[in-house]
Amino acid sequence: MKKIYKIFLLFLLIPLVDIKAQSCIGPAGQVKWGYWGNFPMFPDVTDVWALENFPSRPDGSQIINSLRAPINYSDFYAGMIRGFIKVPQTDNYIFNLTADDKAVFYLSTNQLPANKVKRAEVVVSTTLDQHDKDPAQNSVSIQLVGGQYYYFEMYNFDWTGNDHLTLSWKKASTPAAPWAIVDFNNIYEYACGQVCPERGTPCNDGNSATTNDQQDGFCNCLGTPAKANTCIGEKGLTEAYYYDNIVGNYVVNDLINAPKFPLSPDRKEKLLGAYGPLSATPTYSADNYGTLVQGYLTVPVSGNYEFNITGDGNVLFYLSSNDNIANKTAHQANVYQVDETDHTNSVSQTIAPFFMEKNKYYYFEFRHKENTWRDHFNLFWKTPFHEDKEWKRVPAFYLYDYKCDVQCIPAGTACNDGDPFTNDDKIVNCECVGTPCSGANCDDESARYKVYDSCSPTDNLTTLSEAAWVSCGTLKPNPNPARSANKNWIMYDFNNSYKFQDTRVWNYNVTGETNKGFKSVYVDYSINGTTWQQLGGTYSWPQAPGNGDYAGFIGPNFNDIRARYVLISAINNWGDASCSGFSKITFNASLCDTEGTTCDDGDPLTINDKFDNSCNCRGVNINCASDTIKLDRSPLSDGDYKAKKSIAAESLVPATKDISFTAGNSIVLLPGFQVNNTAVFKADIANCVQQAFANNTGEKLTNATDDKSVTEFSTDSTEINKLKKIIFRINKPGYVKLKLKDKSENTIVTIIDSYYENLGTQIKLLPTNRLPKGIYWIELDYAGKVLKEQLEIKD
Repeated sequence: MKKIYKIFLLFLLIPLVDIKAQSCIGPAGQVKWGYWGNFPMFPDVTDVWALENFPSRPDGSQIINSLRAPINYSDFYAGMIRGFIKVPQTDNYIFNLTADDKAVFYLSTNQLPANKVKRAEVVVSTTLDQHDKDPAQNSVSIQLVGGQYYYFEMYNFDWTGNDHLTLSWKKASTPAAPWAIVDFNNIYEYACGQVCPERGTPCNDGNSATTNDQQDGFCNCLGTPAKANTCIGEKGLTEAYYYDNIVGNYVVNDLINAPKFPLSPDRKEKLLGAYGPLSATPTYSADNYGTLVQGYLTVPVSGNYEFNITGDGNVLFYLSSNDNIANKTAHQANVYQVDETDHTNSVSQTIAPFFMEKNKYYYFEFRHKENTWRDHFNLFWKTPFHEDKEWKRVPAFYLYDYKCDVQCIPAGTACNDGDPFTNDDKIVNCECVGTPCSGANCDDESARYKVYDSCSPTDNLTTLSEAAWVSCGTLKPNPNPARSANKNWIMYDFNNSYKFQDTRVWNYNVTGETNKGFKSVYVDYSINGTTWQQLGGTYSWPQAPGNGDYAGFIGPNFNDIRARYVLISAINNWGDASCSGFSKITFNASLCDTEGTTCDDGDPLTINDKFDNSCNCRGVNINCASDTIKLDRSPLSDGDYKAKKSIAAESLVPATKDISFTAGNSIVLLPGFQVNNTAVFKADIANCVQQAFANNTGEKLTNATDDKSVTEFSTDSTEINKLKKIIFRINKPGYVKLKLKDKSENTIVTIIDSYYENLGTQIKLLPTNRLPKGIYWIELDYAGKVLKEQLEIKD
């Protein structure tokens, strides 16, 4: 009986499996062709798979009766046909693919999509019936069993110009026979696509604690959960802050060390999801910048989710275990220089599957550093609710804004408020505001203000003669007697001595006159204009093209030579009989005056800067902070409290605390000031300049701690209203935490939370526009040593 029972069970299961597999087989004699458009560049199959609306919701579709797609339909799109092929009798077949621009054909070993195999592809465009351009167009001989359904997919990818896609076949036993298009006699529509209400359709998720319940387009109804965290902002809003003119390739250390990161960005934009930046014209046109994106992620169904990031240059991604920013390192990923859809470049770019709950917020953060060429950052996920298990970009529908940001773009900065009916858009109170159009027809399309693409500076040079220098003889002899035979020359007097490094040269770039350009060149330098030294040997300068795309070439390198005068003399030119010249030369140089001359060493924590005898500008360190610190009656935390003039305190130094006060003029312990038994409290009166001099000359100083790993912590104003700078010096590598806290020492924003290897003076910019009037603390924690600086916002 036991054996008979097993056989009977197997007998029942076989037809059930067959029925289920065949349930996706639709009407005979037709298939659906669908397309997805508006790709910024030439798409491929991974670009299509990454679309959240792929495969069941194309931008448009047609029912066709053969495996030939519409011809010359559009540009920058990807098309797909999927369905089933069935032959009446068993035989061996060879398939052939033609397409423009590219295409690929998959055929399953049976009716299951999971078993599809790539059989043919077009890697170089063909004409409509060009079957023999490349061997990859043809499949190997494949046996098809009569009466069996075989699932297939075929894609075409178009850039510009002609576009077409055709699948043909013939029997392997008749190789000389002409190719025939696979048509209605052998094809069946795929009928298992996901059909769901449109995204945004009102619904009821059955949870009374949520609001604004909507369909997500994937048959999930979800509402907005209650927001216990006040930093959770608007649904569907994701903003990227950008920090321009930061060189380097990496988030650590290039971006993190930049003074403007993270609180003083140059621009921002609203993203379409957890990816960016928005498409630019030309593509990948921005270089040398950083990015910060903060927000919250929700999921429409509870289950296991997997995440993957891509980006170029360097991208770090953090995902918290909940809505707490302090837990953001629970899940991390990082990647360096990979394509938009390259998901397998590194194991570090993928976050392994973990369980996420519906109606719960998860904080996330991007940090991105772009150097040159491509620039992008993308978050992908694999979810329990998508019909295919490909990596999908995370859209804005599941995201919420982070509204506790302190970042502020400088007032007056040009921006784009996204409204075509405004003009002269500028930053006002940290937000982009434009001037609305006016008049009776303001809402008419013809009233739109023209929006111009943003421009970036380049090295390109004009072709105008007014922007070039030329010599057609000489009124004076060459300043260097050794160059008396060289009649075409130019001498630069820089008024002071400089230490010169590299140069860049643009030869004579006037259209039709580039033969006047210098060809063989002498370069000489001098301190006094009388005694000359030759730089290198004879230089050969290439001829300019005479067009507006000319960016010059790298010129002679002076390698830190000190000089006041530079002389450039032409030995010959590119063929002009009477005149020689060039358009432009730039010098990279730093001021180098005589010893004792006043200078600026660029360090805000020094005074009395002067040149030494090695052409170095050096100042005396100032180890002071703000003028005055006032401490009310509340417990103090560990750390050094420093002021240039005075400290007035009525605070409590709790047990086990180590506190020190240092001020230049006075320390006043007001009534109520108290030090508990086991606490350590120290007060010093010290003159800042004298103390700095002692530091520079190696004299012993009395401090609350002998640890000199971090020093000179202070806050200062800048030339920009409501923009402060935080300054400190690191003398050995260590982990740094820099925080802005409120009066009760609750963290408002963490400015630095990273290991620092770059030593010396560090600067961070702090905009105060978003901070209400009141008292704040800036806290610097270096390897356990805590320094505090009081900041008062008065308006």
